[in-house]
Amino acid sequence: MDLAPLLRRALERPVRAPVQPAGWQALAGAPVAPLPADEAARLAKLRTLDLLDSPGTRELQSLVQLAAQVCDAPMAALGLVDASSVSYTSPHGIASLPIPRDASLCARAILADEGVFEVQDTAALGWFDAGRLISRPRVAYYAGAPLHIGQGTPVGTLCVMDGRPRVLSGAQKGMLETIAATIASQLSLRRDLRVATQTDRLTGLPNWTHFEGQFEGQHPRDGLVCFVRLRSLSHLNSAHGFRVADALIAQAATRLRGLVDGHALIAHVKRGLFVLFFPGMDRAEFALQHAPRLARHLQAPYEVNGLNLVCPVHIGSAAFPADGKTLDEIVQSADAALQLAIERDEPAAFFDKSVDARASAHYRLEPQLRAALEHNEFVNHYQPKVDLATGRIVGVEALVRWMHPERGLVPPSAFVPALEATGLVREVGRQILTRAVADWKRWTGAGLRAPRIAVNVAAAQLRHGDLVRDLGEALAALGGDSAALGIEVTETVLIGNMEQAIDVLRQVRALGVPVAIDDFGTGYSSLAYIVTLPIDEVKIDRSFVDKIAADPAYRGLVGTCINLAHNLHLKVVAEGVETREQARELKKLRCDVAQGFLYSEPVPADRLAALLRRDGILG
Repeated sequence: MDLAPLLRRALERPVRAPVQPAGWQALAGAPVAPLPADEAARLAKLRTLDLLDSPGTRELQSLVQLAAQVCDAPMAALGLVDASSVSYTSPHGIASLPIPRDASLCARAILADEGVFEVQDTAALGWFDAGRLISRPRVAYYAGAPLHIGQGTPVGTLCVMDGRPRVLSGAQKGMLETIAATIASQLSLRRDLRVATQTDRLTGLPNWTHFEGQFEGQHPRDGLVCFVRLRSLSHLNSAHGFRVADALIAQAATRLRGLVDGHALIAHVKRGLFVLFFPGMDRAEFALQHAPRLARHLQAPYEVNGLNLVCPVHIGSAAFPADGKTLDEIVQSADAALQLAIERDEPAAFFDKSVDARASAHYRLEPQLRAALEHNEFVNHYQPKVDLATGRIVGVEALVRWMHPERGLVPPSAFVPALEATGLVREVGRQILTRAVADWKRWTGAGLRAPRIAVNVAAAQLRHGDLVRDLGEALAALGGDSAALGIEVTETVLIGNMEQAIDVLRQVRALGVPVAIDDFGTGYSSLAYIVTLPIDEVKIDRSFVDKIAADPAYRGLVGTCINLAHNLHLKVVAEGVETREQARELKKLRCDVAQGFLYSEPVPADRLAALLRRDGILG
């Protein structure tokens, strides 16, 4: 760096008389260094510099060496006064190891009035160990100029030392102060740049880069990492605008900061996504105390622009180092736990190695699935639904199949879970619907009595609001003929978010598209929910149908389900019908429609067209 302007400014300063700051004798002679009144703020300011335990920069080293040169001192350093020790950064002629705060003259120098704090002979101080700072030579002389970062007590000093008693000239003191002020300006600029690049502007919290540095700087032995994700932000954006959503995120950050209260590292890493690290905390303590507390406080109503808003959260946690030995590994585990909480629609989840192994397999399959989407390898097969009274095809269920160019027809169990885990199920669902519309139009165009096609709906399609739009576009392509389409939703998908599901299904039925509950009877409180759901049809699960001919208990159970559905004016479809005996029992119980291998396996569109040409009679 160019030192000429610095030297010129220092030499132009008026020469000070070599006097000590007021009260210096009391400060220098005190065996215990007093604490400044603003100690907490001073320490916080010191930590923003990120210089503790650091050798410093080349520029700082040059300025420290310049101070030693102009003061004709064999030793110099930046003495940064921490809570219990003093670290010597950019040292010249001394060791950089920290020493106890009370053993340091820097801890007294930061309390002095403006100017250079000078001890001409340390032998006069009964408490001072002249050999404590270095191995050689001994410290018999000390002078320290304050490092002022903004207002308040200095964070440390630029100090020079000598092995013999002496005194600085007025010009040397002026030069030492000038260099100290230059260093303080550099440190302030360094801090401002770090704040700008490592702080999230919306919340004021550290960003990921800062969080990563804090974690690595702590060298923790153990602890717990958790992700906190705010839900419903997209809905808030749509309903009230992004500024309202941003204000809610900022309030959530304030709540989080207050909840951890300095006991955890915290960062805002993505819009509505926070990461926290609790050092020394185990899984049981977090599960019993902290996770419920976080969820409870973050889900309490927010007041934004006169609006009373509620934003649910998902929390995913992992234990360090049990679930990951590095920051990258433990964060990946916590993210897997968060995805598990989202999939299960639960407030919190812990990392589960067995679940993560399945999820990893799903994500390893993702590139192949994306390629399959791009090359239209997913195809529709259709399984007929047969009226038990007439044997005529009255509907079909569209089932996705993967026609792999090398492996041939891939069974759904091998790829559908991966579609759901990776979120690709939404795109594939849209493709199935588009292909179903094209096939229906082709059948009717050939003069066939085309049955209603029921497409399966995944939880992701309900959650993200795509379904109603996609169905509307499909109906538009059919000229508004709602007789072509229906949807099927499993009971477990509905239970995950009942309020949202009811709202979406009402919109679907408003389009004239009927709704069926798939796998009826295998979910949760079936009888309690069926009364409130906007549905038209229930499908009795194959596990009940399989035993209907052999077990009177199951026959009675299926009969009860059919009677309940009929009393609610719902149509009943029995799945998995494979024998004529099962079909006869279902017909006796007044079941409306049957579906299963007794009538037909799922077949491609052209083979279904061949079945329809036989008047659609299979029974």
